Amino acid sequence: MKLNSLLILIFLIPFHAKSDQIYELIKIPNLKLYKTDDKDIRFLIADKNFSAGVGINSVNCEKSEYNKIKSKFYLTKKNIDYYSKDFLKKINLKFIILCKNLTISDIPAIGFANPEMKTIILNINSNEEIFRRVIHHEIFHIIHKNFESHFNEVIWGKFNNSEFKYSQCSTCKKDIGLNILSKTNGFFTKYAKTNVSEDMAETFSFIVINNEYIQKKIDDDLIIKNKTIFIKENILNIYENFKF
Repeated sequence: MKLNSLLILIFLIPFHAKSDQIYELIKIPNLKLYKTDDKDIRFLIADKNFSAGVGINSVNCEKSEYNKIKSKFYLTKKNIDYYSKDFLKKINLKFIILCKNLTISDIPAIGFANPEMKTIILNINSNEEIFRRVIHHEIFHIIHKNFESHFNEVIWGKFNNSEFKYSQCSTCKKDIGLNILSKTNGFFTKYAKTNVSEDMAETFSFIVINNEYIQKKIDDDLIIKNKTIFIKENILNIYENFKF
């Protein structure tokens, strides 16, 4: 899920763990530095519940128990390690916020990306399988925003059956689950059917998380095959050393 407006302000300068200093940097209250990893990703957590933005751009998230933060941090770090430091630098991802009960405009969300601010927020009270996929889903939104010319939406749309129409927004349909569809017909989840960006992000997340499953789908779903080739080719155009 993406926010198209400016929600947080981040400057790429060194900072310490004091909450007032973090607030001055990113304009989200009640955050503190949890870890900085060897790839220069800074992990932030909620010291108290926080809100940012107003109206349709409002973001709300809650402080979580330390043991839950710890387990989801290690899971997040393991998945971030899929990417090289150079790649993360190239796509401009710098900050990951971990909290619980994330909502965007009062709608429950598992994650969202703010590409302009080099940040993703992850809702840690979600099941492990979906949480892992959402990490890579949101990373793709960072990639997509920074390299839009590589991901032509008209070309992508032509992969689908001619009668198919996206719903145009990620909340327009009541049933937009992230569970894997038994019959894909070009889409891994119902959420992928909401718009082109979400479809690309879902496809990317499955390529990263479950290559074996992708290979099986390529054999019996031509649309999935074409979308997979498209994603892989353009990621490699951005960063030729990327390893799928």
